[in-house]
Amino acid sequence: MRLSLSILLLSFMLVSCGDDAASMSSEATIEGRWELVEARKNNTKTGVVDGLHFEFGADGSLTTNLMGNKSPGTYLKTGDEVVIEGVKLPMDFSIQGMTDSTLHLRSKFRGFQFDFLMERGEATKKAVEL
Repeated sequence: MRLSLSILLLSFMLVSCGDDAASMSSEATIEGRWELVEARKNNTKTGVVDGLHFEFGADGSLTTNLMGNKSPGTYLKTGDEVVIEGVKLPMDFSIQGMTDSTLHLRSKFRGFQFDFLMERGEATKKAVEL
C-alpha cells in the first residue's frame, strides 16, 4: 500500500512539473506591434488616444504614435514594468495583464490613471503563429 501511494504521489509531481515547464516556454512576449482596443482615463472610457499603437523591438527599440510622436524611441522592460524614453511623452507603464494576443498597460500622467487595452497587430499575430 505504501509503495502504491508513493508511486501515485511521484506521478503527480512529475505531471505538475511538466505543466510548469510548458507554460514557461510559451510565455507571452511584449515584442511586436500592439494596437489600441480601448483606453480608460480614471476608469472611464476615453477616445483621446484612438488609433494608438506601440511597436516593441527585440533590441529595445520602440515606435509609437503616442502624442503624434514620429521619431523612434527605446523601452526597457523589467518584470511587469515598461519604461519608454526618447519619444515626445516618456512614460512608465505597469503590465496589468498579457497574453499572446492581448496587453493591458497602466500608467499615471498628471494625476490621472490611464489604462490601455491593446491587441497584437495583424502582422505580429501571423509571425507569432508561425
